[in-house]
Amino acid sequence: MIIARAILAAGLAAVSISAAMAEDAPACATFAWSVAREQTAFAAPNLSALASGSALPNDASAVQLTLKPAAEVTLPVPSERPTKPDTFSGFVTATVPAAGSYQVTLSDEAWIDVSQDGHSTLKPAAHSGKAGCPGVRKSVRFALDAGPVTIEISRAAGPQIKLDLLKAE
Repeated sequence: MIIARAILAAGLAAVSISAAMAEDAPACATFAWSVAREQTAFAAPNLSALASGSALPNDASAVQLTLKPAAEVTLPVPSERPTKPDTFSGFVTATVPAAGSYQVTLSDEAWIDVSQDGHSTLKPAAHSGKAGCPGVRKSVRFALDAGPVTIEISRAAGPQIKLDLLKAE
């Protein structure tokens, strides 16, 4: 009898978890644009790991970025938002191959600043974020010129965040 109850409890827990995951999926569909590419990229088992200050590999779809305590980081361009205590920050550089609309997507809540001139941050063209979308929290679009770009992450709750820079569809 005890074993039967344990099996029933485990089965109910599995059904509850499956139902919760199914309920999460609609949040992903409510982004202003599809984040399916990012969900797939962020779920890859061999995600490249980068330290703050690194360059994004040209062939990487997404990376796992290691951030540092905000008090220990000097971002190349001052952030649009003030630092919050007990948060993490970092940055990466990349080379944009052609001018166009690009999106920076994060796995978790954080602030995104993008710069191409090394002195000021760009205003986002659009942004979308949803809690409850497994693996993706925020995506911000920027109009970028071909050439170097700096992506700064601040106000992150933890020392790891997944990041993707893709041409907008």
